Amino acid sequence: MPYSRDSVLLTRIGNICFMGGNVKFDQSGENNYTKAQEKIPEGYRPVSVNTPVAVFGGNTTFICYGEANGTVTMLGNPNSAYAGCTGVWRTADPVPA
Repeated sequence: MPYSRDSVLLTRIGNICFMGGNVKFDQSGENNYTKAQEKIPEGYRPVSVNTPVAVFGGNTTFICYGEANGTVTMLGNPNSAYAGCTGVWRTADPVPA
């Protein structure tokens, strides 16, 4: 997860992907469609461009958007906060082995 040492769980049922978990962000700072170093693994990549894949609750204003090539784009501020994460999207990727 960007700005965190924590990870979240990716689950896939058919062509629907779910992301969820709890993270502690290590940094604050405004992101204005900044590319993350992390990528969505093959088998879980969204069909549409600019798909919200991780929306964070708690004391954050932070969303991660995904693309079919796995690129993650960040918008908002993680505020060095604890945050719950949720996301659901459709994929056309082959099921991972």
